[in-house]
Amino acid sequence: MKETVANKIVIAERDNIAAVIEKGKVAEFYVHRGEIILGDVYLAQVENILPSIEAAFVNVGSDKMGFLHAQDVMGKGALQDKLKPKQKIVVQVVKEPVGHKGPRVTTEISLPGRFLVLMPNEPGINVSKKITSAKERARLKSILNLLKPVGVGVIVRTEAEGQSESDIQEDLEILLEKWNNIITSAESMTPPSLLYRDQDLLYRACSEETQEIVVDTAFALNRVQNILQNWHMNKNINVTLYKGSEPLLVAMDIHKEIKAALQMKVNLPSGGYLFIQTTEALTVIDVNSGKFTNSATQDETILKTNIEAVHEIARQLRLRNIGGMIIIDFIDMTSRVDKLAMMEELEMAIESDKAKPQVGQLSDLGLVEMTRHRQGQAISEIFAKRCPHCQGNGYIMEDIKFASATSEGEYRAKAAKLKLPMGNKKKFNNNKFNKPEEVKEQQQSIQEEKLEQVSENPSVTAQTEVNEIKEEKEVKKGRARGRSRKIKEADVLAENTAQTVINEASEIAPVIAENAAIKPDEPEQPAEVQSEVKAEEPEAEAKPAKRTRRPNRNSQKRTRKPVKKDAEE
Repeated sequence: MKETVANKIVIAERDNIAAVIEKGKVAEFYVHRGEIILGDVYLAQVENILPSIEAAFVNVGSDKMGFLHAQDVMGKGALQDKLKPKQKIVVQVVKEPVGHKGPRVTTEISLPGRFLVLMPNEPGINVSKKITSAKERARLKSILNLLKPVGVGVIVRTEAEGQSESDIQEDLEILLEKWNNIITSAESMTPPSLLYRDQDLLYRACSEETQEIVVDTAFALNRVQNILQNWHMNKNINVTLYKGSEPLLVAMDIHKEIKAALQMKVNLPSGGYLFIQTTEALTVIDVNSGKFTNSATQDETILKTNIEAVHEIARQLRLRNIGGMIIIDFIDMTSRVDKLAMMEELEMAIESDKAKPQVGQLSDLGLVEMTRHRQGQAISEIFAKRCPHCQGNGYIMEDIKFASATSEGEYRAKAAKLKLPMGNKKKFNNNKFNKPEEVKEQQQSIQEEKLEQVSENPSVTAQTEVNEIKEEKEVKKGRARGRSRKIKEADVLAENTAQTVINEASEIAPVIAENAAIKPDEPEQPAEVQSEVKAEEPEAEAKPAKRTRRPNRNSQKRTRKPVKKDAEE
């Protein structure tokens, strides 16, 4: 059941989805879902008229107002003369709602049939340009001049070529009956109301040329057979009923095609790939060679990749139902012959598209501009919804937190954590002669500079802290060595100044210098103990050494005055 046949149509009436399969691949989807569908006829009410944009907004029963342009309103004169607020009008949907935009409607109603399109408000007969035979065009016009009522317009479709007069008459009678039902319903109903819904899914699917039709319900099977019989279509079409336990779209692997059509990346058979990204303004398609390197030259590789991309792009436009402006970025080609070959292939690939794409020129940058008529909603709007977190942007904004001015408490906490000096007494010895406010400002500026250095580059600050610690250790060692030397010199001087005077009649009494310190007799101690004692002595004397500082200039001046007086005395 999963083996596909060329030109097969799979109709899942339970899901309101139909898929057209061409050459083993899904080429197009027909989806009848949504509150407002293309071709619906509504009895609407005019809510607002805006002369500045020459448009009016009408209520069609949806949460979004219908947009009615002045060109889509029949009659002559200004828009305010043709429409009035709260007026009842019959409108038809020509463009389904997209994103935050509502549906676009028109007052020019058109009812399509099998061979004809009825235009109730536009008199005249028009024949499709695809019917090239002048004789056939004249025959069809003469038949319709005899059949159609006065004041009603008709467009002859391409399918009417070669059809008999009875078939054309039957199609015209069906369309006139639909229009009469719309008029009678509009007179009895109150706006906003749905008056007519365009052909159902089975009707649209059966209008395609196919060899096989597969349906999933018995009701759909009978409907399809009746439609084919009334239209006198090809009797060789095989209509079958699917009786499996799985859903029809799953059994035919069509659900995989739907999921693949929602992805941005599309792989090509030779190893290249496409990137298709749709925005509100336009759709961008980027062609990449990927892993395709089997050709002999670079130009041949680029040409083959672009040719493969052309056919896949034509299929993806129909599959995804992409409309509006389309920009295609092909791989740059240097040869003019290759460029012409690629553009010809593109024109042939989109020829079977009913949306009638219009292709522009190939620019010097390898870009191709084209437009495609919108026909209903794109597949991404039907089977996908906007992300509630990123709102469709594809990324989430982070909370931007800006730093505020640090308070005194926060600064002290940072300083204590980073072991920064708070007083800076060494740099401000004359604080008593300075103003306290200036000293505080200087200290605060130095601390802020250190904090800025720490915040700017943590590695540099760490290295500077290590260097400062080393310098402090070296200074302390130098001071200790100097003090130990002074103590040793004092000991030697004391030993030299001590003298003993011995007389025959007197006792032995040692003569000690006045400045020498009297030391009690101590027992001899081991060398280790003596070294420890000597090490402790500089530490004991280090404390009073800190108190002795060089007096300030002012203090020296004060002490010199009494000295001079003594000298004079």
